[in-house]
Amino acid sequence: MQQRYFWPGLAGIVVVATMIWIVVLSVFPGQVSKEDVSDNKATVHSRPPRSIEKAPPSSAAAFPEESPRSNDPIERAIAEGTVLDTRIDSLASDNHLRRVRIVQSGVQDRLLRVVERWDVREGQATLQSREMFLADQLIVRATEGLDKSTLEKALGSSQIQVLEEIAPGLFTLRLPSAEIDAIPKALETLAALPEIVKSAEADGVGFGGGIPNDPEFGNQWGHRNVGQFSGLAGTDVDASEFWDIVGSTPGLVIAVLDTGLNFTHPDLQGVAWVNPSEVPSNGIDDDGSGRIDDMNGWDFVNNDNNATDDHGHGSNVSGIIIANRNNGMGIAGLLSGAKILVGKILNSSNSGLTSNLIAGLAYGRARGVKLINLSLQSYPFSSNLSTEISACETAGILLLASAGNQGTNNDTSPNYPSSYSQANVLAVGNHASNNTRWSSSNFGAASVDIFAPGQLIRSTFTGTSYSYFTGTSQATAYVTAISGAIKFIHPQWTPAQIKAAVLDSVVTATAYQGICVSGGRLNALQATAESLLQNPTLDTDGDQVPNLIEYLSGTLITDFGSSPAITQEVVSGVLRISIPHVPRPEATLEVEASTDLVTWGTVGVLDFSVPGMLIRGVSLSTPKNQFLRVKAVSTPP
Repeated sequence: MQQRYFWPGLAGIVVVATMIWIVVLSVFPGQVSKEDVSDNKATVHSRPPRSIEKAPPSSAAAFPEESPRSNDPIERAIAEGTVLDTRIDSLASDNHLRRVRIVQSGVQDRLLRVVERWDVREGQATLQSREMFLADQLIVRATEGLDKSTLEKALGSSQIQVLEEIAPGLFTLRLPSAEIDAIPKALETLAALPEIVKSAEADGVGFGGGIPNDPEFGNQWGHRNVGQFSGLAGTDVDASEFWDIVGSTPGLVIAVLDTGLNFTHPDLQGVAWVNPSEVPSNGIDDDGSGRIDDMNGWDFVNNDNNATDDHGHGSNVSGIIIANRNNGMGIAGLLSGAKILVGKILNSSNSGLTSNLIAGLAYGRARGVKLINLSLQSYPFSSNLSTEISACETAGILLLASAGNQGTNNDTSPNYPSSYSQANVLAVGNHASNNTRWSSSNFGAASVDIFAPGQLIRSTFTGTSYSYFTGTSQATAYVTAISGAIKFIHPQWTPAQIKAAVLDSVVTATAYQGICVSGGRLNALQATAESLLQNPTLDTDGDQVPNLIEYLSGTLITDFGSSPAITQEVVSGVLRISIPHVPRPEATLEVEASTDLVTWGTVGVLDFSVPGMLIRGVSLSTPKNQFLRVKAVSTPP
């Protein structure tokens, strides 16, 4: 029996750590869970598997064609590969089909087995699940004490090859065939050998979650620095690792006050905010904002609703934040699913008026946005602008502003708008790919908060083109994107809380000491982790698994369909629980045991962990009930 309990009230029980989520397993002596034999997994037992009937030809469904630009890496692999064989079966439940295919694709040098479940209604098929496996390989758990040589002898006549022991008692097997029935036939064979095999399953194929297929991603050293542009490898924001945790941020709106947006750029399609209260092109101010047909924002320079970029700077900045990712073209924006509210306050010469900046801020404030990117510099001080910034502060809006590109000290020579003293202003300098301040970046021990990538930053531009920009404008866009992710995770947080998470998580270096408040550069993964530690019980995606547990197990914290794969089993009288575990510097996962759900501890808890998987257990030799719980433990500083 497996139960999950979420007890926020117990957070204070642990003195040196915060317990945020508990998995409780109750096991009574003599009760061991059995699993049915499936197409890709088998556990040895006497109960027969559920029947699966071959679907009649008349049940053929209209399956959608795979796209090489899909966000799903399995779909991309199929689309870019060759399907060699297909079988469609009807399942016991109504309206459900299973499609199995053998695919040859470049993602592996061996044939692949793709298993999909579809819901079919009126001839139209809707995908329910899709998994990929090697077509000729299994993972088996041998019976207690069985070594590789004994397993090889036992399987000799079957032509199944024992490859290696990947963990104690766990082996990979190579099948003699990769045809469509090879896996189920091998599972059937092994299920009939309970004296040597406890369980078996097909060997799955997975993908790194963070590396996009955008062809110019390699030029985005600020995302992932491997030494390009004469840089120092690792001097980046850890974008790939960040994407493994933060997938999509739907509903998040960020205002960018700049030269506008290139609405027709292929890599910026669908990123613009759409005014839900305005009817397009009817010539009426439907929402009473004083601006007619402001569907995506406003052009404050020409006072119309066409905020198209006629310079390129704004599109470059916006692309860093939100260019479409995994679309098979161009670059990868840091955020996915968010929207840009466009405020054009700079003209085709990349210059603008204080009045338009104030108007743009007020517009964003009226629209309810909570983050505004100000990749601006060299404005004169304005008390009116200062007043509007204070109004934004009262409204809970974080303003992210460029420190300026003069290479001067803002402590002694303020550069506005970043030098306004309100607490909701976060001032950003830019660093180079070699982990030093870019020579033209402004700095200031008290007036510049952080540094971020800002040298030769590749992003969207005019027409369908891309261009490199260097400056604090680009660095600001990086910090805006990560601040947006934190706001999405913690929607109730104030600007001060978001700002603290970003600044308290920097990667420090001598190059930034004494020239900025934080003494370091932006790191997306660490900023996200810092925010999770401040609110460890929060469950952003509502899947009953708090963010911190998902972070420590390497699963997305923003996707309801992505939860840690927690399993339990009884092996040789020991109740075991396992959960994926990614080593993190800030916290770790721990397992405790109890017999009464009141007193918990690690005494008697056995460790069977392997790299990437936390596996702990407790002996069932006692007649008492046994319970296990998983918790997050903060790492001492």
